[in-house]
Amino acid sequence: LNAEKRHNPIYEYLMIFIGSVLYAISTVVFIFPNDLLLGGTSGISIILTDFLPFSPGVILMIINFALIVIAFAVLGKEMAIKTLIGSVLTTAFVGLFEKLLPIEQAPISNPYISAFIGAFIIAIASGIMFYVDSSSGGTDIIAMLIRSLYVTIFLLNINFWRLTFVGGSAVISAKKTLFFLISCFVVLLTLGFRSK
Repeated sequence: LNAEKRHNPIYEYLMIFIGSVLYAISTVVFIFPNDLLLGGTSGISIILTDFLPFSPGVILMIINFALIVIAFAVLGKEMAIKTLIGSVLTTAFVGLFEKLLPIEQAPISNPYISAFIGAFIIAIASGIMFYVDSSSGGTDIIAMLIRSLYVTIFLLNINFWRLTFVGGSAVISAKKTLFFLISCFVVLLTLGFRSK
């Protein structure tokens, strides 16, 4: 795409909308029903459901709100606004799809396949939003803050997911830890191809 189209506000916000919808659907349909950990705030929200009386979507909303406040303080106004919109849309769509698609049982019973599909779609959604200088919120905001210091999102996400892995391993089974690792590998691999 040429630079003029990429920086067209209508195009940018359409990409943020599409990325947010894809991210939220994948999270609600493939990640949450299997109690899978996916790095960053989605994984942290699943871990915290064992300790707090809230759904993963509500916990995700609280974490994202705190990180958005930081983004406005540090990021430039334009990027912060796009990140705010991406985060709000993603969080709102997660909450909406939790209500519209009340999934009692995972649609794909094999957690390996569910982890792979969910992570792949989330990686595509994240790539769409990164392309227009936005994100779904969460630890992507931290990655965007540090990226301004010339550290790649790819490497930053490895560290965020490592923290989620350590925290999650303490409260989930070894089998679900393996699903987490599969999800992280798929997301990192997909984002790595996107960044080349």
